[in-house]
Amino acid sequence: MSWSGARRVLLGVAALAAAIGGTTTAADAAPSSLFAKVVVVGVPGLTWSDVQASPELTALVDQAHVGSISVKTAGPHTCPIDGWLTISAGTRAWGNVPGQPCGELPAMTAGKVDNWQTYVDRQAEHHTGAPIGRLGQTGYPICGFGPGAAIALAKTDGSVANWQPTFDPSRLAKPDCGDAIVDAGAMPLREGRPEARKKVADLVAQARAAGGWVLLVGISQEVLNAHKQTLVAMQLPPDNGPRWLTSDSTRRPGLIQLTDITATILKGRTPATVDPAGEATASPLDGSEIHFTGDLHTDASAVIADRLGANQRYEQPRPMLFFVALTIVGAEVLAMIWFLVRRSPASRRVAVFTLLVQGGFYIAVFLAQATVWWRWPAPGFSLYAVTIGISVLSAILAQVLLKKYAYFGLALAAYLLLLVDGVLGTPMQLGSMFADGPVIGGRFYGFGNSTFPALALGALVTAGWAAHRLLDRSKLQAAVAVLVIGGAAIIVDGTPGWGTDFGGILALTPAVLLMAWLTWRGSLSLRALITVGVLGVVAVTAVAFLDYLRPADQRTHFGTFFARVLDGDVDDVFIRKLQMAVMFFHGPTGWAMLIAVLLCVFATVFPDRVPSQAYRDFYRSSPMVRPTLLALSVCGIVGMLLNDAGVAVPAIMAGFAVPILVAHLLAKDGTEDLEAGTLPTVEVR
Repeated sequence: MSWSGARRVLLGVAALAAAIGGTTTAADAAPSSLFAKVVVVGVPGLTWSDVQASPELTALVDQAHVGSISVKTAGPHTCPIDGWLTISAGTRAWGNVPGQPCGELPAMTAGKVDNWQTYVDRQAEHHTGAPIGRLGQTGYPICGFGPGAAIALAKTDGSVANWQPTFDPSRLAKPDCGDAIVDAGAMPLREGRPEARKKVADLVAQARAAGGWVLLVGISQEVLNAHKQTLVAMQLPPDNGPRWLTSDSTRRPGLIQLTDITATILKGRTPATVDPAGEATASPLDGSEIHFTGDLHTDASAVIADRLGANQRYEQPRPMLFFVALTIVGAEVLAMIWFLVRRSPASRRVAVFTLLVQGGFYIAVFLAQATVWWRWPAPGFSLYAVTIGISVLSAILAQVLLKKYAYFGLALAAYLLLLVDGVLGTPMQLGSMFADGPVIGGRFYGFGNSTFPALALGALVTAGWAAHRLLDRSKLQAAVAVLVIGGAAIIVDGTPGWGTDFGGILALTPAVLLMAWLTWRGSLSLRALITVGVLGVVAVTAVAFLDYLRPADQRTHFGTFFARVLDGDVDDVFIRKLQMAVMFFHGPTGWAMLIAVLLCVFATVFPDRVPSQAYRDFYRSSPMVRPTLLALSVCGIVGMLLNDAGVAVPAIMAGFAVPILVAHLLAKDGTEDLEAGTLPTVEVR
């Protein structure tokens, strides 16, 4: 077969993968006729509560495609200057000094933004290195109104053309105003807010008269310490009836992000920046073109309630994670103290149960989304109660159904749950405690760095258990079982449109191959180790290459990364990941996690030095214990080195594995003591 024939075959495979992955089709996008003009009306601090409180804004809901917009930028907070600079760059930028209040936007002097070079220099302090000035440098006829628009449309030297300090609707019809950006002014914090809402609605009405469509968006929080939430996004008029805004950067109906605005304005034009030598250089955009998807919405009050509920879904998980963790760990500590003091059968059972509840948490954190808790009264408390309840129920079911193998039941449940979630497009990730979510601006789709460890542990423990059951029959069958079970997790985790987790398959693939080899051969030679590594690299490269063959606007970060490798433009990716991984060691928590992870790896590699007879007996109880624990260690260490979450990856795995293993050892030890008629002694070395 010729290369052209092979390429056609590979393109067909890639297209099939895209269809299976459920990517949004071009049929959902707004027709090109509406792209004759895009008028972006940016309003810092415009919330869905404002829409609810304003009859004028409420009236726009059924006349628009609607959604929420994530305004996370490069800095820790999003002030108006950060939002406008991000639109300028098409990449997360920052302008406000961390820890200082949101200041006034810079003024214009002699056709240039004041102190522009200060903002240029500030981008170099962040790993994104945002190319501010990109939108203005394109040379396309975009006109601006208001101080924020001047920042968005400034060129790389800070100069601004085709700009006016106040909005003039008559300018929109002129040839030099192909698209437009309007700064409608920040929403007042207290007095004057109702008037500001009406002003925004009136401005939208004037902009609509120019033809094309108007994109009304919140572009930042009002003040530095504002309660974070996703803001308003509306596109007027709607095409084919009012539906939900989305983009390929979020792949979530009703959700876009700030960088999508730049991609939408450029809409197929080649973005460029200009280096100091004056040569144009291509630079990828972080966002994607905004379009619409989903069913019609015709009830403004229901839409607003849905958006307010979505904000609860995005805001509550992280605060509640602390209280859930405090409750579970507190119960474990009290139960273990009681057990160490009393050594009674009752105290042992309580200690075992609380440890299993922590294992159940790794199921509850995802399954809680099925309860739609954000629509309940007191959403924060509802999430807390639901998560604790499912954790406890999971522990009860595991003990009742599997008894001494309860630890395996929890791992299996997490494995199956996340496989199903991945195939369905990860609906249980958005709004879970293990997802960064739109407010934090992390992963919008697929498996994140917190979800992957739960899937990896579930897959490896399940594979180890299956191999244990088959090992007496055939080592080859046992190894195949490892490959099938682990391979399913790799496929779901890595497939674009499902898990879409590049770093995850980099860590899980060698771990599964290592476990399969040890299951089959029992030992590992240098040649086998090299083979495992090469096969892992080949598998990951193949997935990235197939994704790369798809059109650029349909690629996930697999294909995007492959393209950047071909272009020799990956240095900043590795620098960004390294910087984010190192951030964990700015405080004692990161170092504590690292020490805990290293102790777990030590116990895996040197089991005879662990001061626990129960653990040493367990290590020798089955030929599959060693391969499973080694695979877990390899997955955790590789994940730590190759993911921007760093030490958090193996720490989350340990947080799942250690409690259920200790619960198993305690329960097993208690059973043996009862059979012998004695209580155990603690061995200290």
